[in-house]
Amino acid sequence: MEDQVAGNEDYGDKLPVGFRFLPTDVEFVTHYLINKVIYNPFSSFIFQEINATELYTKSPKNSVQFCNGEREWFFFIYMDMNIDNMHNKAIEKGGDELGFWQSIGDRKCVKDTNGNILATKSTFLYFSGSPSHGKKTHWRIDEFRLPIQFYTLHNSKEKWAAGRLTRGRDYTSF
Repeated sequence: MEDQVAGNEDYGDKLPVGFRFLPTDVEFVTHYLINKVIYNPFSSFIFQEINATELYTKSPKNSVQFCNGEREWFFFIYMDMNIDNMHNKAIEKGGDELGFWQSIGDRKCVKDTNGNILATKSTFLYFSGSPSHGKKTHWRIDEFRLPIQFYTLHNSKEKWAAGRLTRGRDYTSF
């Protein structure tokens, strides 16, 4: 994967007034993540591409660009080999050593209307400080992953996940 960030161009004049990207979990997986993995071209102006190790080893504010008060960003996350090891335990180290990501709750299944599992959804919170004295922040990422069988079935050599990064809400209820 190239080290590039796509989707940073200014598309404001091409979007309808009041446009807000609010896909459901099923839409997020079926219309975006699956199309990305099977190389089905689509307009992905709203997504950035990022390596999972890069995303999960630095502060979230260093992964996004702020303008117009956004509180939500979308990523295609290239799942390199190191990230599977990180997901087997809490992601506990920010690259700048200012914080860490930690999984909250159980993985949830994203199912279609027939009850078929399309993907799994994991939620991570960002904590400032060290793992022993971390303080919960207002950053959260919902990560969507396709089943391993999907990659085999479609002969895909690259593993991708999709992520919805949000800020500005207290997530103490999880």
